[in-house]
Amino acid sequence: MLTEHEDSDLVFEALQAGASGYLSKDRISPREWVIAIRDVMRGGAVMTPNIARMVMRYFEEPMTQVIDLTRREREVLSRLSQGLMYKEIAETLAISLDTVRKHLGSIYRKLHVHSRTDAVRHYLRRPR
Repeated sequence: MLTEHEDSDLVFEALQAGASGYLSKDRISPREWVIAIRDVMRGGAVMTPNIARMVMRYFEEPMTQVIDLTRREREVLSRLSQGLMYKEIAETLAISLDTVRKHLGSIYRKLHVHSRTDAVRHYLRRPR
């Protein structure tokens, strides 16, 4: 996959669909494109370093990261994983919508993710 998009959801969708790699075209030269295509033709898998870091972070042990969350952050993340909208989370926890957003910002930073989907993935992958 050669694209300008680096959204983690798009990266994982492409890889799950069978892409042999994921390259950010604004981060490599046309010469590097040719090298990457040759690598793929020989059976390799290619990724630009920023995409490789994203994939590696995804496979990090999530439990240690979830443990670093506060009790309230874990409650917010749990409800997020149940599919609740921010307003519903606020209502069920008896907190304001702004407080939910503040907790989510903290959760995203601590889990090194950039989307609701990635945060929930981390939560659902944790050891039981």
